Amino acid sequence: MSRKIIRVVFTAFVVSTVATAGCLRALDHIDNAASDPAAVQAGAALPGAHASTQRYKIDISYPTLTEREAPLASALRQTGGNAIQEFLQSLPDPKQFPEFADRQLQLLIDFKIASRTNDFVSVREQGMSDTGGAHPLPIDASFVYDARSQRVIALEDLFADPSAARKRLAEFAHATLTKKMMTQAPKRNEGSPQAIQEWKANAQQMIDDGTKPTADNFSNFVVDVTDNALDPSPGLTLIFPPYQVAAYVYGTQTVEVPAHVFVQCLKPPYRKAFWGAIAN
Repeated sequence: MSRKIIRVVFTAFVVSTVATAGCLRALDHIDNAASDPAAVQAGAALPGAHASTQRYKIDISYPTLTEREAPLASALRQTGGNAIQEFLQSLPDPKQFPEFADRQLQLLIDFKIASRTNDFVSVREQGMSDTGGAHPLPIDASFVYDARSQRVIALEDLFADPSAARKRLAEFAHATLTKKMMTQAPKRNEGSPQAIQEWKANAQQMIDDGTKPTADNFSNFVVDVTDNALDPSPGLTLIFPPYQVAAYVYGTQTVEVPAHVFVQCLKPPYRKAFWGAIAN
């Protein structure tokens, strides 16, 4: 499976709309799906965040958030609902694929607070979707909530010039990942010189492609926090899901970017959140 396919899955999970209270109640309390998951259509009743039948298991957990963080909670619930619908519609028809008739497929997602500062709440979405493929599709995405404006923001929302900021982030990530991944290269006694060179060339190509300064490549991030959550943030952690910058076996890759790399690109309202980098 290609890196592009996995990105389609993640993109489907990213939302900027807010679910209505009625939709949230439906997701919380409806625990039985239609007998034939393939019949589930947009707008139909979906199972809740925790549901189990002979054909599938759904287990989605959400963090406890405050009333002021309700827009973030709604975005997470909407994302979970979208994931459930996509999962059910992707289940193989046991009449056409009898080998799956007695196999329970799974959708597992954990939304967990990664960091919280005066200005931001960052949430990681991690899990997997198993619909019968060679291996489960990994799920690894993020949400960053601007606590002051009370909205979920994208990385580019932080910057006055998003293109210039992404270029700085891309250069830092490219150098960091290249150094890290090349330490994983096969040693002399683990392959022929040609095979080792091929490994390095393929690894470098994935890094080159996955760190191009596009909005898509830099859509997943969290705001870092010090030991004291009241302190300004020391930087950002960029998240690169499996297949984006490295082969599946190496899993998700993260790069911690200190604020001094990008602080000059921040919009004035956000500079105070990272003022420690300016002071230093």
